[in-house]
Amino acid sequence: MKEYKNKRWWKDGLYFSCLGCGRCCGGEPGYVWLDTNEIFAIANFLEMDVVDTLRSFARRVSGRISLMELENGDCVFLADGRCRIYPVRPLQCRTYPFWPSVLQSPRSWRLEGQRCPGIGQGSFYPQETIDRLLSHISAMGL
Repeated sequence: MKEYKNKRWWKDGLYFSCLGCGRCCGGEPGYVWLDTNEIFAIANFLEMDVVDTLRSFARRVSGRISLMELENGDCVFLADGRCRIYPVRPLQCRTYPFWPSVLQSPRSWRLEGQRCPGIGQGSFYPQETIDRLLSHISAMGL
């Protein structure tokens, strides 16, 4: 696991609940990386052919596949502030906000909380759960 400035400062756990606001899904450019299973799950959910799904909603970046974005930086699946593929959203989306960049320090967690109203409230995540989520996301190379 990546080294953190404050060595697992979240040892006492953190609170988070998705409020469905969609703020984490848009407004700035980035990548949502997909693996083969996720591509098939999205295609199946949309009742589309995999090739058509890729052509319509994905792009190749440095040999990897990422969801497309709209011109304003929103995810291609964000509509009216909601994810159109929420039940099959990629691992990267499912592990938010427990990403290395957000957990870099207490300050980075607080800053992300200014963007995401679900940070700091709702469900309790113990250190073990956070560490497990981080290991999943780190395995993706994020």
